[in-house]
Amino acid sequence: MRLYRKIFACLDGSEESFHAFEEAVKFSKDSGITVFALTVAPTYHGDISLIGIGLSLEELNKPYKDTLSRAKDIGNRYGVLVKSLYEEGEPFEKIVDISVEISADLIVMGKKGMSALREVLLGSVTERVIGYSNTDVLIVPKDALIKWDKTLVAVDVSPYGDRICSRAIEIAKNFYSEMNIISVLEVPSEVFAIKPEIFDNQMEKVKKYLKNLEMKFQKENISVNTILEEGEPYRKILETAEKINADLIVIGSHGRTGLKRLLMGSTCQRVIGLSKIPTLIVK
Repeated sequence: MRLYRKIFACLDGSEESFHAFEEAVKFSKDSGITVFALTVAPTYHGDISLIGIGLSLEELNKPYKDTLSRAKDIGNRYGVLVKSLYEEGEPFEKIVDISVEISADLIVMGKKGMSALREVLLGSVTERVIGYSNTDVLIVPKDALIKWDKTLVAVDVSPYGDRICSRAIEIAKNFYSEMNIISVLEVPSEVFAIKPEIFDNQMEKVKKYLKNLEMKFQKENISVNTILEEGEPYRKILETAEKINADLIVIGSHGRTGLKRLLMGSTCQRVIGLSKIPTLIVK
């Protein structure tokens, strides 16, 4: 069964969003995947005549309509039919709501070349989409390519890790991707100093967990390389991705409610912000 059938790309008029969209179109070419392009214009509640700028609402919204026109041109260039969607309102709300309405399998968003702290700020459109959507989100950095040849899957010892690996198995089956699973053991130095046995116990627990995951892949006739590292998780994930020349990082964002939806976790947040390759966030 095809993993992705409907890709939902979000365009804000920036070159980064157009790059991510073009990569999504290229990925969908000759695969039967339907591509949707959405742009969201802000809702204007004031009286245009009072601010004396002499512009109509139609003129104010023209850049957003032009964005969709350019998206269609990109689709035509690759022979891919693009279904364009224009909405007005709060961008993250529209992205989440429309993705549900069209039953999207994957949301694709671009990323500017910024640091982790500036790129994924609390309350940003990106973080809110990741926090509120139940659909997987693929973040594509500027100049990065969507490829599935070699995947690095980041897991921790939790039910969420099992969910991420289930998605990784689907990726391997659909794209014949070389699979690498990493888990990073982080024990605070003060804890290690007081009770060093805690480190040994955790190490054995993670080793056993990775072995169980490896067996799951083997049952599906998929070879996998497991990697156990010690240190700061986001650093080790990014270093390993670069070391093995990965095309994609797969990481999880825990399901949460209320304001906690926006707190996806520092590891996920920093990986997204600093990664030079696409990051797939599994919900």
